Amino acid sequence: MAASIYEAPSGAVMCSMVVDVGGAHLKGGICLVQKDGTLSERGFKDAQEIFGWNDWDWAKWEAEPETFAGFPVQAVVEVIQGDRGEFAAIKYINPAGGGQRLEKANAKGLAAKYGAKTRALFGGSTSLTAGGAPAGGTARPAPAARPNAPRAAASPPPAPPAAGRPSTMEECWDVFCKENPGKAERELYTVWAREITRVTGKGQNDCTPEDWGLVLADFSQGMLPF
Repeated sequence: MAASIYEAPSGAVMCSMVVDVGGAHLKGGICLVQKDGTLSERGFKDAQEIFGWNDWDWAKWEAEPETFAGFPVQAVVEVIQGDRGEFAAIKYINPAGGGQRLEKANAKGLAAKYGAKTRALFGGSTSLTAGGAPAGGTARPAPAARPNAPRAAASPPPAPPAAGRPSTMEECWDVFCKENPGKAERELYTVWAREITRVTGKGQNDCTPEDWGLVLADFSQGMLPF
């Protein structure tokens, strides 16, 4: 493999790669900067993971493209019908293993939002052992039922929130790609930023797990933004 970066006439900055796919050398790329100047967080993180970097230094790209050979990637290849017949082309490039990652939990935010409810649910303690007893103690016996006590009517379960469950940028991106098959990665990145702002009123770097839940609910409706 070989790799380099270049700025397209549109203003987008791409990390371009030549990948050995079953003996065929195919060219693909990862968007680092969109044509409107917006940095692609996912693109930078994918490039860092592919090349084993824990920082970002533009000067590293002054090396010859062949310097970047030997780094494994996962390439998504599609067959395109051209004027001279079918040919294979790279649709996406991800780090080896699929490019999937888990985001760090927003534990403090969730504790502030649901702490009181979970303490009530677990009898004042949110730290339980596998047997259901508070850590370091014994299980609290259930109070005896009052004789002839009237049974309260079961309350209906609460309606699920409109946004559904919290989500992540990676999960929303996967749904977005599936709902827009056949689109080039550059097109997807451009529309992606616009749709995130439309749904949340924020840029993707400012979105919380709850914001990504709103995005996932919107994208899962099957309405294509193109």
